[in-house]
Amino acid sequence: MPAHLSAAEKTEMNDNAASAIILCLRDKVLREVEHEMSAVLLWTKLDSLYMTKSLAHQQCLKQQLYFY
Repeated sequence: MPAHLSAAEKTEMNDNAASAIILCLRDKVLREVEHEMSAVLLWTKLDSLYMTKSLAHQQCLKQQLYFY
């Protein structure tokens, strides 16, 4: 965040970013991240849950693509 912003402005920006992320999530995903309060923690949790590059995850994504 820029250094020239006040603490209230930083808090407002963080709240707006977290709200935008939450509004884009489905119910199942929202349950996984419901305890995270800041945008950075939300994004980190989502990254750890869904950006894994394991073989099982890749196979699941391929299967979803083929069924689509």
